[in-house]
Amino acid sequence: MRSAIAERTDAPTVIAASTARPVLLVTIDVRFAEDAVAFATDSAAAAHARLFVVDVIPAMRVPAPGNVRMFGSPGVLIEQQEIAAAARARGIAAQTAVLSHPRPLRAVRGVLDEHAIGVLVFGPDRRKYGRRRYQRHAALLRREAPCLVWPLD
Repeated sequence: MRSAIAERTDAPTVIAASTARPVLLVTIDVRFAEDAVAFATDSAAAAHARLFVVDVIPAMRVPAPGNVRMFGSPGVLIEQQEIAAAARARGIAAQTAVLSHPRPLRAVRGVLDEHAIGVLVFGPDRRKYGRRRYQRHAALLRREAPCLVWPLD
């Protein structure tokens, strides 16, 4: 027997929210690495989880005119919106945020605790972020995060 319901191919399939813990894709004031974006969106889709796309901006401790950046670089903001739009097109519930904090890794830890994140994808572009800085920050996040952290190396 044939179904009388026609399939809509123009609308994305919406993944129902589940009890899966969210996926956090985070960068610190540089563009996202392509492999991190792919891993984060694939993980969120596979787990039927919400995706948070976050850029953390290091803030000055003592604000001075001309030194304070509150909204991040325009290129990263545009990329954030593109990542979220692509995720939504795949049916993933996605949100973006820009955080300004004098200690960016502490801000990431706050997001992990506040939203009960299941997978943290530390995704700054390594070429722009710096290899040693990336390794140091990734190791610190792996040591202190209460969730799974990608990449593993």
